[in-house]
Amino acid sequence: MNRLPARTALRRLVLVASCGLLVAGCGEDHGDLRAWVAEVKAGPKPLVPPLPEMPRYEEFTYQASHLRDPFADALRRAPTSEAPAVVDSGPRPDLSRPREPLEGFPLDALRMVGTLARDESAYALVRAPDRTVTRIGIGDRLGQNHGKVQHIGEAEIRLVELVETSQGNWVEREAALALAER
Repeated sequence: MNRLPARTALRRLVLVASCGLLVAGCGEDHGDLRAWVAEVKAGPKPLVPPLPEMPRYEEFTYQASHLRDPFADALRRAPTSEAPAVVDSGPRPDLSRPREPLEGFPLDALRMVGTLARDESAYALVRAPDRTVTRIGIGDRLGQNHGKVQHIGEAEIRLVELVETSQGNWVEREAALALAER
């Protein structure tokens, strides 16, 4: 029981002695160092070339309102008279509905971490990249491609995504989210 205070006292003594030696080492005469600094300061000054002349800024107003917007999506442009308009009667996502929390993440970033069953309903637990876990059921949406849950099994979630083609049409694509391994 008395050994602990003795060890603490010994540690304090060693710490104080170390600090004393450190302070004593700082008190040496630095005459040679001061002489060298004075010699370097008294020597010839190096030539520094003058800064190059900077070109003057010329103001320029870009006026291209009559040209095609380079940032506009070329696939969504109005059809020209050369190509007939494509009439698509296939599936379309409802872009006016409120988005669900898991629709903000790509499907490959989501992890299925478990399942729950309540009465006759099956639910899955999905972890998002922000480490939140969300309970989803049949008909819920997840992923950035308008995915809708079709089936929840013990080892995977099957869903149907709506993906836009290069022609501007929408096609359904099956996808799955497997149970993540630990």
